[in-house]
Amino acid sequence: MEDRRNKTLESIRLAMKNAELDAIIVPYTDPHQSEYIPGHWKFREWLTGFTGSAGVVVITTEFAGLWTDSRYFLQAEEQLAGSEYQLVRLTIPHTPEYIGWLKEHLTDGSKVGFDNRFFPVSMVRYYRDCLESSGIKLINTGDLISDLWIDRPSLPGKPVYDHPVRFAGVGRVQKINAVRERLVEVKADYQFISPLDEIAWLFNLRGSDVDFCPVFISYAVVGLTETLLFADLSALDESLTDLLIRDGIELREYEELEQWISAISPGKVACLAPEKATESVHALWASKGPVLEGMNSTTALKAIKNSVEQKGLRNVMVRDGAAWVKTLCWIETCIRSGLKITEIEVARKIAANRKDQDYYMGESFHPISSFGLHGAVVHYNVTDESSIGLEPEGIFLLDTGGQFLDGTTDTTRTITLGTPTRQQKIDFTLALKGTLAVSMLKFPQGTRGYQIDVLARMALWQHSRNYGHGTGHGVGFFLNVHEGPQTIGTSASGYMSVTLEPGMVTTVEPAFYVQGEYGVRTENMTLVAEDSKSDYGIFYRFETLTLVPIDIRLMDLELLSDGEIQWINEYHETVRSKISPLLGPHEQEWLMKATRRINR
Repeated sequence: MEDRRNKTLESIRLAMKNAELDAIIVPYTDPHQSEYIPGHWKFREWLTGFTGSAGVVVITTEFAGLWTDSRYFLQAEEQLAGSEYQLVRLTIPHTPEYIGWLKEHLTDGSKVGFDNRFFPVSMVRYYRDCLESSGIKLINTGDLISDLWIDRPSLPGKPVYDHPVRFAGVGRVQKINAVRERLVEVKADYQFISPLDEIAWLFNLRGSDVDFCPVFISYAVVGLTETLLFADLSALDESLTDLLIRDGIELREYEELEQWISAISPGKVACLAPEKATESVHALWASKGPVLEGMNSTTALKAIKNSVEQKGLRNVMVRDGAAWVKTLCWIETCIRSGLKITEIEVARKIAANRKDQDYYMGESFHPISSFGLHGAVVHYNVTDESSIGLEPEGIFLLDTGGQFLDGTTDTTRTITLGTPTRQQKIDFTLALKGTLAVSMLKFPQGTRGYQIDVLARMALWQHSRNYGHGTGHGVGFFLNVHEGPQTIGTSASGYMSVTLEPGMVTTVEPAFYVQGEYGVRTENMTLVAEDSKSDYGIFYRFETLTLVPIDIRLMDLELLSDGEIQWINEYHETVRSKISPLLGPHEQEWLMKATRRINR
């Protein structure tokens, strides 16, 4: 039976021929540059079958390839099997190496098509500069795919609801005014906002149009005297509509953005983020007047959690930690009693334990519940089909998080299900030392995330080991589990000027993976906090928010310093004191053992 993907590929190549194209770059995200996107815009997944969160497809008359990074090599090989699509392994993660490939394989005068409604203007400029230097033209072709997608899902339009100030800490009017203050500073008329999480944050609204992210499909424009929300208005009930109108927000249908921009007076100055706004939207604003490019003011404002949000996060980590302890205790009980459990059952168990906690709204990302060799698949996507059983020997890695009205969580723990080998303990401890090095750091005001990444990798590097992903990412507040602008990574990606500031939440997650055997990772969420002042300036530190035991049985104590052992003991004392009141007797007993004091 012929693979549907190959038949579709034939139809696309016919459309390319009719449009006189030599290649096309398939949209890899939605018009909002979201990480998780509704099915309506999952072009890459529909064409190839690849479900990973990162990957770009390029189709020529003779070749169809998927470029993705090391997190997804194994997954992509499996999911592309049976199709003409070939996996192209990125040498450097998060880079457009496919453009270099096009330059090598196309000739002078060739034409590369793309749909400018989906590509950010910054990326289009890069494409154009690179390709045109080789005599290759980049052409906006519009949509060549949708007509072939017969069973394409419609846009979701699920109910939108208010996120009360008692959780958000600051009202929407106050947030809008903060954006307006920035407009006055830069002498602009409008701030255009397309990222869904920034819109949800700005208006204190939430939805469920996207899996794992409490957001809704929308655009926003904040002007000096007006504020507009473009969304599916049928998703807003009457009481919420009245509330928004009372707060001075003009409501328009999602599809009316282009019409509204076209109708504004010429000469107006708009602010937008070129890595978030598509080329098509940028062109609309540019047709009306000057465009000031830079990070959205909402990006910076949202990154700094206010005092109410910080308190909420500390509270939610206690409840999330209780769900974790209940799950870890259950796993160990099952293993010891000989009861067979699977990866997918563990994922469902921790979700059920979270559901028992106050304010729970769902998972914050697809759980990575991985035993043995699956642990080496960095973003292993456990399903009923892929799920394997846990055995009484081996390493189990669980990376999972929850969405709560008072915060978003993201934690990874690695546990041994039997007696760990010497090498497993070494690998686990070297990665753990990276988590500890960052967690224990005191750093001066003005420090950027990439400047401290070496601390997370130093112990691994000294043993000729490394991991192929970032060390830390920002986390939203009942929003996206991955948010910017702050990161901790190997390079100055994103905005180089962004510094780690008090109120920013960042994960710390050094790791190590042995392909075909296991993976180890200890991930905590942290809050940047003020530490001290001296003649040499202001210094900050990381407050560890996550409250989940770290498996002592996997630690090689000879590799840990006295200071690191002290940090672990003090951390476990905190975990025990905060989590115990939410547990039953059996779970309390398990926690006492799991957080026992260690000595060299």
